[in-house]
Amino acid sequence: MTRVTVDAKFQQLVLNSTKPLELCDESGSLIGRFIPATPHIVEEDWIDLTPELTDEELEAEIDSGDEGYSTQELIDEIKKMRGL
Repeated sequence: MTRVTVDAKFQQLVLNSTKPLELCDESGSLIGRFIPATPHIVEEDWIDLTPELTDEELEAEIDSGDEGYSTQELIDEIKKMRGL
């Protein structure tokens, strides 16, 4: 990958961006895209995906010995859901 050093003015422009940018020349032709390395994180945008299990429920699930689904069983179920 080629590394390009930018001046302070350009750096300030891209550092103020929280979303990907399209970089264009004076005529409007796309030169490239810039994705910020460390986007600003807004906590309200996150969805909590933590399962609502107590420690006791989790332990009981582990101790049950149920192996769950195989990869093939999951693939088959997804195909069935999609009508394939």
